[in-house]
Amino acid sequence: MTYRPDPEFLRELGETSTNASNAWAGAENYLVQGLVHWIRQQVSDDQKVAVKAAVNACKLVIDRYPADGADAHAPRSYVDDMLAKIQRWIENPSNSNKEAVRGSIDTTRQLHAWQGHQESQHFWILEAVDHASLAVWAGERSSYIVPLDFGTCAARSLACVLHALLLSGKPEPEAVAAITGAIAEASGK
Repeated sequence: MTYRPDPEFLRELGETSTNASNAWAGAENYLVQGLVHWIRQQVSDDQKVAVKAAVNACKLVIDRYPADGADAHAPRSYVDDMLAKIQRWIENPSNSNKEAVRGSIDTTRQLHAWQGHQESQHFWILEAVDHASLAVWAGERSSYIVPLDFGTCAARSLACVLHALLLSGKPEPEAVAAITGAIAEASGK
């Protein structure tokens, strides 16, 4: 990855690349749609880089997640535990570490950030962590949740972090730079 896009590039990309087959409720505007598309292009050939990029991005906002989970309906211990398990998988992508991540996701949660909680930074952080976990076991056997490919799951995780950064008041160019920086760090470029 040599080119790090700015918000205008991502908007143009989102406008030209969005179609019904890659629609996602968390990508309600061209900026986020373009970001998801661009990230998928950057990480779709390496699962470990994709997951590492998602975790790097989550680390940008995790300190803003409240101890009690506040309006996100999950305690801080849930997101901390999930990130720790994902980190163990990054360090050792064994089946047992993959299963530890897979077994930790809360499949009972029925509310998502894009379902009336778009202004909740906490909900977006929770979504980011859950999508990072889905990137670990994407393509695995069927279960209650069947994740998409790891590139899409990681891209959605980073898009959720973008939402959280913007809600925290970070200017758009800085938020995009932070996201693209998380990918660059993960890929070593």
